[in-house]
Amino acid sequence: MPTVLGIVSRGYFPQELPPAFTSQCCGIVLATNISSLPNDFNVERSSSILSHNLLVRGIQRRKLGIPNPTNFFRTAHFISNNWSHLIAITSCSTISKTTPVSLRPPGRAFVRKNSFKLRVEQKAQIRSKSRYLLKTDVNQYYRSIYTHSIPWAIHGKQFAKAHINNQRLLGNKFDKLIRSSQDKQTIGIPIGPDSSLLVAEIILSKIDVDLVNHGFHNGIRFIDDYEFGCDSLTQAEAIREYLCEALAHYELTLNTSKTSIIELPEPIESLFISQLRAYDLSSSSTHSQRNKIVNYFNIVFSLLDECKTESLLKYAVSKLRSITIDQSDWTLVENLLLQCIVVDPSTIPPVLNHFVRYRGIGYTMNYHLIEEVLNKVIERHAPFGHASEVAWSIWALLVLNLPVHNSSALKASNMDDSITAILLLDANAKGLISPPINFTHYQTYMTGNDLYGDQWLLAYEANIKNWLRSSTGIDYVRRDRCFSFLKANNVFFYDDTLSGRVTYQPYDPSEDEEY
Repeated sequence: MPTVLGIVSRGYFPQELPPAFTSQCCGIVLATNISSLPNDFNVERSSSILSHNLLVRGIQRRKLGIPNPTNFFRTAHFISNNWSHLIAITSCSTISKTTPVSLRPPGRAFVRKNSFKLRVEQKAQIRSKSRYLLKTDVNQYYRSIYTHSIPWAIHGKQFAKAHINNQRLLGNKFDKLIRSSQDKQTIGIPIGPDSSLLVAEIILSKIDVDLVNHGFHNGIRFIDDYEFGCDSLTQAEAIREYLCEALAHYELTLNTSKTSIIELPEPIESLFISQLRAYDLSSSSTHSQRNKIVNYFNIVFSLLDECKTESLLKYAVSKLRSITIDQSDWTLVENLLLQCIVVDPSTIPPVLNHFVRYRGIGYTMNYHLIEEVLNKVIERHAPFGHASEVAWSIWALLVLNLPVHNSSALKASNMDDSITAILLLDANAKGLISPPINFTHYQTYMTGNDLYGDQWLLAYEANIKNWLRSSTGIDYVRRDRCFSFLKANNVFFYDDTLSGRVTYQPYDPSEDEEY
């Protein structure tokens, strides 16, 4: 059964953030002092979600959300106390392959029950006796969830609507906790926290049960992606129409642009990823390795125009970890990796991993070129509010101890994003921005009210790190009972020492499953 410690420590911050952003310290302090926390931790208070604009793959983006820690604590406490009831609802689905299960450290608090490796096998199974395939997904699922549909799924819509004011109902409690964490908004749930996976599965699991009860059982669902094997075109159309009705019952809709009925056979997975996965990068000599690497990237770059919406470059860069680049070929590979960053900045995390690895074994790094490329990414993407590209670029510069150009920093400082702001403030404190910047834009968030606004992380972290002060000179954090408790117990959400301690993450073949 998940605990408050596990949910807050390992299921709070989105895993897509730079690794210095952590909720582990917060989880330990809250769980250790759960019986002696200030009363304000248990009193409902509305707060805003911190948003972070994430580049997923190609040109696809999504908005990550981080609830206020006071609200997330209450949500985590509720889930821990009611886990058996909640997980029983998600377990009713026989077609969901993403039912959440609780894990022990060091992984996430919740993970999907079935790995992506099994996805190919399960797809093959439903197609084995079918002539047609219905493929579809829910339109902007997390962003479209109606929070009042949580009690509908838990108790039944008719009963829940008749008892909408009964705050003793489990579903109503859960609904209220989610709404309070997002300024009382009823549309959408945050993408990133593990609690949202649980909410998403509770709702769709009930729809899955309806589908199976109507005889539509030859199907699978991964999060909000459905596939049904069908005997005929008529049956596929019938499933599609019933799924539309079932989703409408919960104020949801199908994504028409991703809904199709296909006459089988059809490829089980992306041909592009399959082709790269099968490519053997190993070699018996330095000369053959160089030829293989050049050929490998020729294939990768030639495929890009055909698969702009896939994680092709990110996968290609990650796969290079399966070999050790010869020192004589490093300059070539370094240039190819930097080209990947320019084309698709979502490759910065795996590219940085390579840089850390080969720096550690003494290869000569072209730091001047790396610095130039990363700063160009910041200058190019900051004006558009592309927060993840900017954040990971600054993080890479911090890890490699390279300057953030003053012009880059000025553009990035105009963004309303706590993640990039904290990274910039850290770079400034470490003397990597010259001349130092006067962060007047961030100064406006140094107030007590902002501790519960959409820049709560900046308002808290800049205070405890002594990076910024309130314009009034008042320590607004110490005036707030919840956040003063966190500060008094040395809780931080950003480890400013980690950039100097980053180590190489070795290749794990199981990571290939996710592509």
